[in-house]
Amino acid sequence: MHQYKLISKKGEGTFSEVLKAESLKKPGHYVAIKCMKTHFNSVEQVNQLREIQALKKLSPHPHIVKLLEVLYDEPTGRLALVFELMEINLYELIKGKL
Repeated sequence: MHQYKLISKKGEGTFSEVLKAESLKKPGHYVAIKCMKTHFNSVEQVNQLREIQALKKLSPHPHIVKLLEVLYDEPTGRLALVFELMEINLYELIKGKL
């Protein structure tokens, strides 16, 4: 997470929270970081997550948000998924059109 400057919290759910962050390698490039609340025991356990497997298999696809990076901190067991930042989430999009 040291590669990103946290800007704001975008949302929170039962299993994760999503943060807006700026890349320190590419200033002006913003990403969404999904921080998982569950802690993991190993890299193997992280790689077996269905969400990660599905995103890797389906990428690249014009209708699926792009997974840029998987950040796993072994000492703490914390996992964060780095995605391209979208202007609006799916719930807001559907709510606005109905």
